[in-house]
Formats: sequence, C-alpha cells, structure tokens
Amino acid sequence: MQNTPLADLSLQQLKRAITIRERIEGFERELNRIVGGERSAKLAVPPKKRRKLSAAARAKISAAMKARWVRRRGPKQDSAKPVSPPARRQSGPGPLRDRIIQVLKAAGKSGVTIKDVAAKLGTSHGNVSYWFYTTAKGVKEIRKIARGRFAWMS
Repeated sequence: MQNTPLADLSLQQLKRAITIRERIEGFERELNRIVGGERSAKLAVPPKKRRKLSAAARAKISAAMKARWVRRRGPKQDSAKPVSPPARRQSGPGPLRDRIIQVLKAAGKSGVTIKDVAAKLGTSHGNVSYWFYTTAKGVKEIRKIARGRFAWMS
C-alpha cells in the first residue's frame, strides 16, 4: 500500500480502503479461530499473578488493625459498670433557627452580618451562611439588607 496522505484521496477511495481494512480484520479473526484462538504476540498480555499472604502475615495484619482500633476508640468499657451516655448537643433545625432569630432581633433594623452571628452563637461561619441562604428563605421576617448582612423585619 502506498503512503498517500488521506487528504489527497477521494471519498470513494476512502470508503473502499475502509471496507478492505474491515475485510482484512475479519480474515485475521477467522484465521485466529481456525489456528486455535491464539492472539497475535503484541495483543497477548500475560495474566497477573495473584499473591497470597501466609496465615502468619494475615494474623499479623489483623492484630495491627485491632490495636489501631483500640487506640482510636479507647479500651472497651466493662459491661458491669453503668456508663452514662455522653452529653449530646442539640441538633436539628429548630435550635439553630431560634438562636439566629434571637440574634437578629437583638441587632434591630440595622441587621447583623453572618460572621457576627456565627461568632455570637459559637457556630462555624459556613454553617450559619448555609442556613441563611437555604432555610432562612422560608422565613418571611428575615430580610437581606446587604451582602452577607441580614435583619429581622417584624
């Protein structure tokens, strides 16, 4: 086959070259099936060998993981001792909403910035900002005065 740039070939010549290439590939597949399904040397990739861990190695890894979990969680509590549950902080939308509204009411008509609300409540700025731009849209009395500044309008 000549080394002719594809740009110099006509559309009919390109179509003919494609059909010839498809026929050649079909013949190669058929020949491979006849010969025994062997692939050409450049296409064949040897399968990767799976390594196996010995029982001792698996036990060693298991012991290391269990030790790491104990360090992370702390030692197991004795079931005979009554343990009081850890103090839980309030969660859910209600408590944060009420606390933000109190801060807004205290600020008056001049409003308060999100950063100031977060500082007064001891909550992260991102948490309060997310609340204002999502949940606060459903509260009619909260008005946006400026960028990042909100006020309670009753």
